[in-house]
Amino acid sequence: MALINETELKKQIKENNMSNCYLFYGSEDYLKQFYTNRICKKFVTSGSETFSLRKYDGKENTLEEVLEGADSMPFMSDYCVVVARDFPLNTLPAAESEMLLSFLQNLPDTSITIFWMDSIEVLPKKDNWKQVIDNFTKYATVVNFAKAEGRELRKILCAYANKNGCLMSDSTASYLIELSGDTLNVLFNEIQKACNFAGQGNEITREHIEAIAVRSLEAKVFDLSKFILNRNAQSALELLHTLMMQKAEPIDIFGVILSAFVDLYRVKASVSAGECVTYPAKLFNYRNSEFRLTNANRYASKLTDEQIRECLDCFSESDKALKSTAQSGELILEKLIVQLSLILSR
Repeated sequence: MALINETELKKQIKENNMSNCYLFYGSEDYLKQFYTNRICKKFVTSGSETFSLRKYDGKENTLEEVLEGADSMPFMSDYCVVVARDFPLNTLPAAESEMLLSFLQNLPDTSITIFWMDSIEVLPKKDNWKQVIDNFTKYATVVNFAKAEGRELRKILCAYANKNGCLMSDSTASYLIELSGDTLNVLFNEIQKACNFAGQGNEITREHIEAIAVRSLEAKVFDLSKFILNRNAQSALELLHTLMMQKAEPIDIFGVILSAFVDLYRVKASVSAGECVTYPAKLFNYRNSEFRLTNANRYASKLTDEQIRECLDCFSESDKALKSTAQSGELILEKLIVQLSLILSR
């Protein structure tokens, strides 16, 4: 039938113009769960859930049980709603794949079946997912819930703050994303905390966010990067020790520090070529994080090309050590921090 976006799905629900089967996937977990719950709530009459709402899990149930549930007649509701969470549709045995295709080709008009990929990652061009998506697009409806970006994401957050009784500016929303990442479940939770902290009717400020927001691992490691760039090796080493105590993976820490120096290189190269500081965002993926380029420019302007190249050489050596030796990851990172600090202090 179709491959649609969130806006079109919202319209279908509002107009009661539903497909009889959906495939929900994508990187925004909150929206997948939100619309699954919304369809259940709207099309299953309160009190009839026992008869008209059927939920299955790929770890506990079979595909055959799902399809049998979809053939059930509703009671006291217009539809029987079937939710099939995390069924690995791309790795089904041949017989079950044929069973699913036959179901899609002959969808019962008395039910709405939602195949909800909650924790399963769908790669549309890999692992046989292309065929699955093609079949659902042809006979049912596919919705890819991608993460909101930039101004759209900030608008969502400001609206959510307003819904919870507080005001929040675009710049404050941007700061919250910088600290806590771009996952709606996390961001909405932080906004609720900020509203309680600021008080009903008040504006959420950067100070409120700073006081209550849980910093993502990426934000914490960027703090470590800032210590390095500010030539504060002691604070960087202390934060590294804290992150290791919190069971952070050395390779993840390494990746975030490296990305900060890659930002430096890209900004330096862009400015040297006469482009603006944010020019790399046109060439690389800086979704919801263009602020990284602005931050990088504060340091790039104080460093020489040679210093940046030497730093990247250190990263190359550390990368090989992390991936090819039995040496402690923390020790490798400590050595890297010291090397970078010495280069930047020259």
